[in-house]
Amino acid sequence: MSLALKIRLVSHSALSLMVLFLIYQAVAPAGKIIYSVTPCDNSFFIQKLKPKERVGEIERANCTQPILGEPVYFNVNTQRTFNEARVTFVYRDSGQNNIIEVGLQADERKNYALKPLENKIIDRLNWSTLEQDGVILLQREPKFKNINEFLNNLPARNEILAYHYDLPQIKYIEGYQTSTGLLLRQLADRNDTPPLRGAYQFYTYIKNEPLNFKFNFSDLNINKDKDDVKIIVYYRNEPIAEKYLADERSGEEQRQRMAAGAVNLNLNDLPEGFYKIAVIADDDIITDDINTAQTVVSFINRVWLGGQNDKNKTIIYADAPEVTASTLNAASLQTILVNKQKLPLAETYRQFSLPTRQNKTIVQLEISDVIISGAGVFSFSANALANPDYKKMIKISDVDAEKVNYLITTYSPCGESDASTCRPQGEWKTKTISFDLTKAFRYQNNYSFIISVPGLIAGDEADDYVEIKSINIKLTGKSLWDKIKEIL
Repeated sequence: MSLALKIRLVSHSALSLMVLFLIYQAVAPAGKIIYSVTPCDNSFFIQKLKPKERVGEIERANCTQPILGEPVYFNVNTQRTFNEARVTFVYRDSGQNNIIEVGLQADERKNYALKPLENKIIDRLNWSTLEQDGVILLQREPKFKNINEFLNNLPARNEILAYHYDLPQIKYIEGYQTSTGLLLRQLADRNDTPPLRGAYQFYTYIKNEPLNFKFNFSDLNINKDKDDVKIIVYYRNEPIAEKYLADERSGEEQRQRMAAGAVNLNLNDLPEGFYKIAVIADDDIITDDINTAQTVVSFINRVWLGGQNDKNKTIIYADAPEVTASTLNAASLQTILVNKQKLPLAETYRQFSLPTRQNKTIVQLEISDVIISGAGVFSFSANALANPDYKKMIKISDVDAEKVNYLITTYSPCGESDASTCRPQGEWKTKTISFDLTKAFRYQNNYSFIISVPGLIAGDEADDYVEIKSINIKLTGKSLWDKIKEIL
């Protein structure tokens, strides 16, 4: 055999082995596979952090990369589905970011189910701690002997903070007066109230009255996709009614706004309590107005004031401890007043925040097409503001200033990792988070993950960062033989 033939045979064998190895990595016939990557690697399975504007240059000597702004994303490419992902990060941070979270895309509307990776506010607390079935209760003074006792005898709402734990909602509003009006224009009764853009959800309250809403929609016709609208009514987290408005208009080629129709909700004989209404729509859809007879209309966490370049003053009432504003429209840059304090909205595609630490906040804007958000509820009338949820911990939470005595959470300082890997601030830390992939959104063979660091802003001249050294993902699911048996 000639030398050239031997070289060709060896090279072909090596290539074949590489192909077989990649096929094995992609198919994972045993139902288990581990993918690992560092910032220096070019991996087919775990893709680079993006967008580039929010990550720094790769430090080649140690193969690390800083995250400079949030959120950032990475995709995991799999040629088959799995049931669970255990994602392990080796990272360190500047110490200036109180909260780091990781999430998995849950639906096609790019909603992410977040889980905590690190919470320095909780880590610093030297409180009495109880743990039961993955739930942790921290007490300033050890009053309760176990978590069940706490849940069955909840203290006053202002004494409790929750973090990645859902306490039962408040069921009733004391002294609530049933509306006597026939059909009030809750949102469109003032010329200075703008329409809403895209998806949103809000709480309302019913007592001896029908649930009565009428939504009027228009379509901006900017994107080429169908702009359907779905409205779902929930009672105690269970859907009880649904309405659908199909996009049968076309018109995207003209890129001109046009009427999209109306949806009426009229439900009778409902029990007293809070109801959540979710309007599911893309950013092409404008809610021109909402007519209702209900007194309470409190938007959850976010409203996008959809008027384009409208210069009428808008007043929003909120209970969020921090108000955040952003806009995609350069014509909407302005100075917003939050409890008469100035919040400059100075750039597009960037969030600007102002802490309030108050139960009642007034936000004033001169120009619309602005997204107002925060961990709370928002309304266009002071009387319409009501929130059945307990306060959530956020990056600026101060348990002493807010006089909080109890914190309930599912967060553990070490995540799912061995406690020996949790090292002091400034050093590399290794933490693991598990995700249920059976409920995840998968697009073109990709699972999408997010790394969120509230308050981390690229280009703000602050010396803060989260530095990634490696990402390791262990995927588990059904074996190839299990899948074959299902088919047979």
